[in-house]
Amino acid sequence: MKTIDLHVHSCCSDGSFTPEELVALAQSAGLSAFALTDHDTTDGIGQALLAAEGSGLEVVPGIEFSTRWLHRDIHILGYYIDYRAQSFQETLHGFLAARDVRNRQMCERIREQTGIPITVETLSGYFPDAVITRAHMAAWLADMDYVETRAVAFDKYLGEHAPCFVPKTQVTPEDAIRLIRSHGGIPVLAHPLLYALSKKQLRQLVGSLKESGLKGIEAVYVLNRGSDEAFVRSLAEQYGLLVTGGSDFHGKNKPHIALGTGIKQSLAVPYELLEELKAAGGIGR
Repeated sequence: MKTIDLHVHSCCSDGSFTPEELVALAQSAGLSAFALTDHDTTDGIGQALLAAEGSGLEVVPGIEFSTRWLHRDIHILGYYIDYRAQSFQETLHGFLAARDVRNRQMCERIREQTGIPITVETLSGYFPDAVITRAHMAAWLADMDYVETRAVAFDKYLGEHAPCFVPKTQVTPEDAIRLIRSHGGIPVLAHPLLYALSKKQLRQLVGSLKESGLKGIEAVYVLNRGSDEAFVRSLAEQYGLLVTGGSDFHGKNKPHIALGTGIKQSLAVPYELLEELKAAGGIGR
């Protein structure tokens, strides 16, 4: 069976591998395709496409938007966006400017409360070319031995209920869906079971997003257990959505998850899902 991975992060956001390294890793893993879906940036797509040129490996241009709904982070994946469009990049730069303000506020709170000399400039120097996120803050704090592990950094400082947390600027899932669709892309709800929503709330979310233009839902996911995939597939059928799947690969930042195969080779995303995605978006016609 030809397999793919439609949820992959590079060092351009909070992964540890360069786009070129991901291409090599995907080839060695025997994947037929993977989607680069960095958080709120498309900076690595060109590099990945160039590295895969002539290899037979398909690189799907993608992105993962962080949004807010009912005081929860909701992630919207976008595939095959015209990411080079000036209007798209201008909107992304606005998102990144808001992220930078938030990063500076969180670093300031950590400095004030602990005396740890963390700054955005320090993080940018330590993680060159990356879009700085809380994951980078946690990694730096652990690497500098200010905390035992990255998980401890989130528990003590960075998590949603921790003292140094600053909420994100409110970008709604509908905002992300409109942006993706207005630039020719296919919007998909990422890992719907991670948001700690009741089944009623999840159906409310999916139904509302379907009305706003949602086209798919990530049913084949690395952290699925038991009947999880079957339940999400039932939501896809109920709301007429495409099914996608991926490992949410972050490299060394989530070392237990392998590209394409997930945890202990428990994941296998069939190529047919990509064919259906491309057909829905008119890709390759």
